[in-house]
Amino acid sequence: MRKFMITLAAAAATTAGIAAGLQASAQASTNDGGRLQATFTATPVSFTPDLGMVELLATGTGTVQGFGAATEVVGVVEDHAVSPCGTGGASDSAQRRIVLTGGVLVTHEAGMTCMTASGPQARATYRVDGQASTGIFAGARGTGHVRVDVTTGHETISGTLILREPPGSRS
Repeated sequence: MRKFMITLAAAAATTAGIAAGLQASAQASTNDGGRLQATFTATPVSFTPDLGMVELLATGTGTVQGFGAATEVVGVVEDHAVSPCGTGGASDSAQRRIVLTGGVLVTHEAGMTCMTASGPQARATYRVDGQASTGIFAGARGTGHVRVDVTTGHETISGTLILREPPGSRS
């Protein structure tokens, strides 16, 4: 019986060590300057024009540096009646949900889509919503930039992502 209890204690210690290692690994991937770098390729799922505004839902696949493969769902509202960059452009707002193995990262974005020689290009700033995010991203914070080549669906997200420190992690 004593041998069984020692084996159980060793297994519990190993499990705790693995969990702490995974948590530290997740933190280390964003504590390196607190950077968020991600790329996605998105395709439209739903497009609803009405009253000079367009509602667009898109999904995509890509990678988030330090976290691996990810999928996303983005809801965008474009106001073509308010174009900060001229004819054919739009003022944009969006909510992005990035699904990763460790949880869901939610961002809110504001920006504009402008017509260029290479087609429409969207640029926005994002703010991490730590309250809506889950898993290791719960309580996270950060800001940054989003760039979207509307023609190809290629998206680049870069900026900061600061994960909340787990309780008891401060020395």
